[in-house]
Amino acid sequence: MATQPVVEPVKMPTIKKADNKTIAAINAISTSLACFLGWMTIFAAIASFTKKWGFSIPLVGWIFGNNFSTFSGTVSITLLATGLLTVLFSVIGLITARKLTDVDAMKCSWKTIRNAFVIIAGVEIFKMIALAIYALCGLGKKAGVDQGDLWLNGFLTNTLAALGAAAIAFIANMIAAGKTQVLSIMRFVALGIAGAALIITVIATFVGFYAKKSAVESLYDDSGSSSLYNSIYDLLK
Repeated sequence: MATQPVVEPVKMPTIKKADNKTIAAINAISTSLACFLGWMTIFAAIASFTKKWGFSIPLVGWIFGNNFSTFSGTVSITLLATGLLTVLFSVIGLITARKLTDVDAMKCSWKTIRNAFVIIAGVEIFKMIALAIYALCGLGKKAGVDQGDLWLNGFLTNTLAALGAAAIAFIANMIAAGKTQVLSIMRFVALGIAGAALIITVIATFVGFYAKKSAVESLYDDSGSSSLYNSIYDLLK
């Protein structure tokens, strides 16, 4: 007597081979993001060493807010995750570049990337201009404006973002013009930038967690008063 299974066998979905347009789009997005996020992550990690430079990365910062602020001198987990993400993007870009066979699809994808990063650069430049005008309006002592904070944490950060976005837009424009040799070089540049970003971020994380305070800093508590003076005062009470 023939029997049928009680549980139906699992039917595996058929995976269609990705067409070249999809591969070209993935390559352009991943390679450009690896370069841009890696560029900004490097400076965000460096900012953590200063303990005074607050940093927010566009794209990621626009979504999560100022999660990259490094006033505390430590690296946030979001920044570390971004460092890992840049490496992932660079590896994807490296792999997909080898599978590109349609030059027109490549050109179309990088035209889109060019337009996107032109917009990003434009937004950052607009923020730079607005911030500069605001800072100049508050030059007087009565204004109570922290000029150092505006120029360091605002203007400089926006300048780095604008330069990075403009550079990628320029390179994307060359690739969109059919200069495939530029893409061949850029995929390795993206990997190098992403690797450097991750390494610096990991180092900054360890330094933020385990670095000892200097001899001068150890004399003061968080309130700014001398901990040595307080200890002596407590003994004399």
